[in-house]
Amino acid sequence: MLKTKTIPSVDANAADYWPSVRRKAKFDNALRLAGERFDNIRVGRIYEAWVGEVSSMVRSVAIQCQILAADDYREFRELAAARFGMPELCSNDEIIQTEAFDAIQEAHESLYGGMRS
Repeated sequence: MLKTKTIPSVDANAADYWPSVRRKAKFDNALRLAGERFDNIRVGRIYEAWVGEVSSMVRSVAIQCQILAADDYREFRELAAARFGMPELCSNDEIIQTEAFDAIQEAHESLYGGMRS
């Protein structure tokens, strides 16, 4: 005999139910917004600089969507990294920006022979 699939009951009166619903909705909205903005980021020739732009976009979306707690922000970056297929986003934002700056400097030096403007 076939067993029917049971759906777990949801207790809307539980103390942590509504905060978890609000948190999930906040993350879903932020990921949707990040996905829209990701599609508008122009891919450049320097990969590290592009990753830096994506990282900055993820940070600005987190701020706009009020994902400010350290644990929530870390989890949001991990979700964005999984969604965009960019595990680099799981590392520290400052490290990403430094790597982007260094890559741009190296490209500039290779093109212009180390001359700074």
